[in-house]
Amino acid sequence: MFPNYKKVFASENGELVERLIKYKAKDAERMNEENDNFLNEGAKQFSSVLSTFGIFRKRHARLQKEIEEACKDTRGMSSDELQEGFGPLSQSALPTKVHARFDAHEGEVNAVKWSPVDRLVATGGADRKVKLWDVSKGSHEYKGVLVGSNAGVMAVDFDPSGSLLLGASNDNAIRVWTIVDQRIRHTLTGHSGKVMAGKFLGDASKVVTGSHDRTLKIWDLKSRACIETKFAGSSCNDLVTVDNAGSTIISGHFDKTVRFWDNRSESSANNIVLNGKVTSLDLTRDAKYLICCVRDDTLKLIDLRVNQVVMSYSCDGFKVGCDWARASFSPDGQYVAVGSGDGSVYIWGVVNGKVEQILKEHGSSVTATAWHPYGSFMASVDKSRRAIIWAGDI
Repeated sequence: MFPNYKKVFASENGELVERLIKYKAKDAERMNEENDNFLNEGAKQFSSVLSTFGIFRKRHARLQKEIEEACKDTRGMSSDELQEGFGPLSQSALPTKVHARFDAHEGEVNAVKWSPVDRLVATGGADRKVKLWDVSKGSHEYKGVLVGSNAGVMAVDFDPSGSLLLGASNDNAIRVWTIVDQRIRHTLTGHSGKVMAGKFLGDASKVVTGSHDRTLKIWDLKSRACIETKFAGSSCNDLVTVDNAGSTIISGHFDKTVRFWDNRSESSANNIVLNGKVTSLDLTRDAKYLICCVRDDTLKLIDLRVNQVVMSYSCDGFKVGCDWARASFSPDGQYVAVGSGDGSVYIWGVVNGKVEQILKEHGSSVTATAWHPYGSFMASVDKSRRAIIWAGDI
């Protein structure tokens, strides 16, 4: 029923490193272009130019070093490691210990997401803020706040390059910030209800959102306009996009239905009805499997090749604590993590269906979990302002 995960994800090591190199190189090129623009502004702004140029030089040097390290990682993999799936980017660590804990917001923390290119984690809270945290130095370091939302932030998402961040809000709007200067670049309005979910659609130029107003909307960031509305007929709690082209969207709804949308069609097809409200969705990296968190206190694994539920995960003590409880796959697809109403984080083995770990450090209902893209850390957040970064030994 299941593919050989070691072989499936081993083949993606090279692709993952190549993506990292591409993103870093693209960022470095952009920095070089900005350097040239600054230098050409002339003597009138010479002093400020030199100051800014120095910042860009440092950032460019850091990017170059990371590119070189990524290349070394690729060269350092033996053929046996690639074949067996034990390369440094393929195997996720099962979280066992607290790496850092901190109060992330003034109230409930609703969302958490890792940057795709470094150890920067974003959290969204009921205090209307998105906050950035760097956990690369053994603990956590506050890196700034993204403001502008007029109500609680329910979902956050980075674009593939890690340079933009999206926040979906209870004020019926979506905002996009640039990470480097922490400023709003786009404010998207048009939903008539709370926006519970938002994702970049393939690249950084389009966004798809899901709302309590029972619609999904696709936005073009270049024109800052909604270019398509899909009428689902039920409140959307979460959504995912299946491929880099964003041709397929999957949404989870209040009416217990998982809906599948072809971007070329206005209506959904091959929908799957579960036994409770769908609170969240997540995909394996190869987009073959979908995990659904359901309010009947279960997780359902759907094989997207046959559009059927192939596994159910549950256990005594596990309770889905809210309608937006976010479950997440580990990057290698071997584990799935989700928070419980009792403050625990449950981690199941995807293939064997067994509980592999129960993490008990939160003091209130855990709302969301997120794995670092390289599997080295996992983050979880709760209703009492707390964020925890978990680590494990590979």
